[in-house]
Amino acid sequence: MASSVNDIVSSMSMQDLERLSKKQTDNIKKYYYNALKHLSKAISQKDKVNTAIWTHIANELKRLVKT
Repeated sequence: MASSVNDIVSSMSMQDLERLSKKQTDNIKKYYYNALKHLSKAISQKDKVNTAIWTHIANELKRLVKT
């Protein structure tokens, strides 16, 4: 079973996500890790609107990364 983006974000630090987003050469993966970083920030700030937005964006990018 695939991990949800919220599970992925909760298991990684903000620094890990930042490092991964900068390390990628594939733009889709770079955008995916950047979306996870923004999702992590929204969750930590308890911002429900941005959490929902970034969850959706990260899920869409996750789907593209796997295809």
